[in-house]
Amino acid sequence: MSKVLASTRVKAFRRLRSNAWERKGPRLLDRPDEALNPDCDASQVISRDDELLASLGYKRELNRGLGLFENWAATFSCMNFVSGMPVLFGWVMMTGGPPAAFTSWTVVSTVSCLLALAMAEIAAALPTAGGIYFWAYRLGGPEWGPYLSWMTAWWNWSAWVLAVPGTQQGATNFLISALQLNYPDAAFVSESWFTFVVIIVGLLIAMIPNITNQALLRLYFRFAIGIFLILFFLFWIWFPIAVAGRFQSPSFVFKSFHNGINQGPTKQASDAYCWAISFLFGAWEFGGYDASAHLAEETKDASRTVARGMYLSTLSTTLLSIPTLVLILFCIQDFDALISATYANNWAEFLVQVVGPRGATAILVLSWIDCTCATASVILSAQRVTFAISRDDILPASFLFRRVSGKNAVPINAALLVFFIAALVSLTVLGSSVAFGAITATTVICQSMSYLFVLIPRYTFGTTTFEPAAWNLGAISRPIGYLSILWLTFLSCILLLPQVFPVTIRTLNYAPVCLVIVTAVSVIGWFLPFGMGGRHWFKGPCNTVQAQPEET
Repeated sequence: MSKVLASTRVKAFRRLRSNAWERKGPRLLDRPDEALNPDCDASQVISRDDELLASLGYKRELNRGLGLFENWAATFSCMNFVSGMPVLFGWVMMTGGPPAAFTSWTVVSTVSCLLALAMAEIAAALPTAGGIYFWAYRLGGPEWGPYLSWMTAWWNWSAWVLAVPGTQQGATNFLISALQLNYPDAAFVSESWFTFVVIIVGLLIAMIPNITNQALLRLYFRFAIGIFLILFFLFWIWFPIAVAGRFQSPSFVFKSFHNGINQGPTKQASDAYCWAISFLFGAWEFGGYDASAHLAEETKDASRTVARGMYLSTLSTTLLSIPTLVLILFCIQDFDALISATYANNWAEFLVQVVGPRGATAILVLSWIDCTCATASVILSAQRVTFAISRDDILPASFLFRRVSGKNAVPINAALLVFFIAALVSLTVLGSSVAFGAITATTVICQSMSYLFVLIPRYTFGTTTFEPAAWNLGAISRPIGYLSILWLTFLSCILLLPQVFPVTIRTLNYAPVCLVIVTAVSVIGWFLPFGMGGRHWFKGPCNTVQAQPEET
């Protein structure tokens, strides 16, 4: 009798899978949200989430135990403006000053809310861990889908992997600044080897929730949001009290432009050029909208939850961060001292001016913890992307990086690959603010390129193949999509421009070089001859749904 039931179940599942692949897009079925158990009898049904995942061609390999809070926190903690904003605060003061900081942040955050909506609409229909490279395949159709998917995978993977050392370098600069403040005569604090050691320690800490289990991951998200709230309320309570009666004037905040990117005897970059470059300040913060999507296969009710997590995290970051930035700008006491300070991050000088050395030390240490939490969230997304594209054989040695560990179902090998690449990249940015700027710019550009390769087909030839989920933008989808495409194109162009003048080997913006390397690797990998290139064998994401053999 058990054999008959098993055979019936397998045949029913095969019919479901066959019918799903014949449809142009997925649809949600009204099924109870029950776990898919290979040992269940015929009276049990496949869960709604796993059924949708199977219709996209994948079997579930990761534990599905995360809810809306964790999905929202994944993107929100990647953005994490209370430590993300200070990372480039000293840089933006040189690159336009307070008015450029305000304009950059306000414009980028507003457009980012629209971009997050456009991405969320696609995520609702196609909720997989691979996120946007899978979307590119489905939207590109049989002719262009494989190539678009291949290029998007490499750009998006590179963006997330490069974001790890960039984020942890920012965290490290907080701690180094605190040490410089308290031990000004300790020469080793400013040595490159010491900075590298601190980076590695931070990366190891950030790895912990990503190589253990989902229970610890849920606790991590709560801890990360808790640290965020502590810093957020410290800013809003301590700063106004500390500078009461000494706030800057609106004229200073909104009109006192400072063009500090001209470091030669002549002015080579205009104020308008400097203002355009300052958009990196907001763009570095408002990225990673797809972080929620990379947890889709671990999220309950993924089709709705992922979309909500994506746009709610961006909206909440926007609404909370703009007033916070305005508060900070009004609290600046000595602008000249701020831009001429020699700390690893001149945010330390701002804090000393506002809350004194002891208060500055406390906030810098909390910022290091908070920013290291952001690194953990970035590793989480980079790890999931590594797992997903390895599952489809895009990376070399993919068989290693698609493995998941036993009952915890964690792609540990993927996390280790991300860690080692981050450590190697960190060596290149030691002691060089230009190299650090190049890494941050390259991250944003690669991410923007991957988003473009999804949104352009979505609103052109992909309109006939895309079937929106129950949650969709309706009539406003197209104008939001067009605006997002224009914004991403503009952002990608300006971040390729030099950030310091005169341009020399030491001041060159190496973001174009990094982008060329990433693009060359992916293009060469596609066109390699003798059957080795992706064009010969990569036909899109693999179908990993494997039915059990029938028993007789």
